[in-house]
Amino acid sequence: MLCSLVSSADRSFEPMIRILVNPAAGRGAGAACLDGLRRLAAAQGAELQVSESGDDLVARARQAAADGVERLLVAGGDGTIHQAVQGLAGSECALGLIQLGSGNDLATVLGVPSDPAAAVERALTGEPRAIDLGKVTGAAGRRWFAIYCGVGFDSEVTRCANQVRVLRGPAVYPWAVIKTLFGFRPPAFRIEHDLGVFEGPGMFVTVANGPTFGGGMRIAPDARLDDGLLDLVIVRKLPKWQLLQVFPKVYSGKHVGHPKVEILRTRRVRITLDREMELYGDGEALLPIGADGVTVEVVPAGLRVIPGNDPPLQR
Repeated sequence: MLCSLVSSADRSFEPMIRILVNPAAGRGAGAACLDGLRRLAAAQGAELQVSESGDDLVARARQAAADGVERLLVAGGDGTIHQAVQGLAGSECALGLIQLGSGNDLATVLGVPSDPAAAVERALTGEPRAIDLGKVTGAAGRRWFAIYCGVGFDSEVTRCANQVRVLRGPAVYPWAVIKTLFGFRPPAFRIEHDLGVFEGPGMFVTVANGPTFGGGMRIAPDARLDDGLLDLVIVRKLPKWQLLQVFPKVYSGKHVGHPKVEILRTRRVRITLDREMELYGDGEALLPIGADGVTVEVVPAGLRVIPGNDPPLQR
C-alpha cells in the first residue's frame, strides 16, 4: 500500500518535518506500514520515529514541538492522534494525519485522504489551520481531547471496544454496544453548563468538539472544530430497548429531536456522578469521574492541524 509513497513523493522534505508512527495502531496496520514509511522518510531525508507506548508517543510529540518541528506527521488512528495532541496542544507545531487506525474520526472530519500517499502529500503541502481543543480538568489531572469526551453508556462501550481483538474497523463499536447494554446501570448526573443545569439519571453525556465519534457516528451533527464552542449531548434515562432503536440513527444524525436527547452549545461543562466511572475522550481513557467531578472547557485555536480540503473544516 505504501510503496506508492516512495515513488510519488519526489519533493524534498522541509528541514523541520518529522514523522511519528504508532506501530500498534489499527490492530497491526501501523506495523505493517512501517517499512514503507521508513523508505519514504529515508528517501526524503526526514527523521522517522516509532513510539513504544502511549506515554512515549506523548513525550515524542512534546519534544517535536520543543525542537521547533514545523509539521509532525502522525501515523495512526484517533487514539494515536489523541496522544500526540497531549504533546502538541498550544504549540506552533502543525499536526499532519496519516490514517492507520481502527477509528479515524478527526482525519475524516478534516478531509484527510484515506490513502497514505495522498495523506502525506497533503500534510507536506497543505496550509496549517487552527482548531479548538477540549480541556478536561479533575482531581486526577488534566487532559486534552480533539473530537469528544464522554461518560456513561458510551464510555463503557468504548472501554469494551478497546478490549476487542477479533473484529476490526466500524464493526467493533456496534458489537460493543450490544455486549455492554445488558449489564449497564444508568448513573445519576449533575451537569452544569452555560445555559443551566441538568440533574437526574441518564444513559450518557458527550461533550463534542467535532460531529462524529466511534468511527463515523454523527453524535453532534452540527458541531464544528473551529467555532469556539462545545456541543453538549445529554441522553436521559430510557428503556434499553428504546436505546437500541435510537442507536442506529446516530450514524445518520437522525437521533437529534428524540425526546430523550438534548443537544446544546456551551463553552464550559461541569460533570459529577453518583458513582465513579471512567471519562473517555477520542477513544482513550482520560480521567476517573465521580462525586468530585470534572470540568470540561473549550480552548479556541488550541491546536494547529493540516486539513485535507479547501476550504478546510467543512462538516
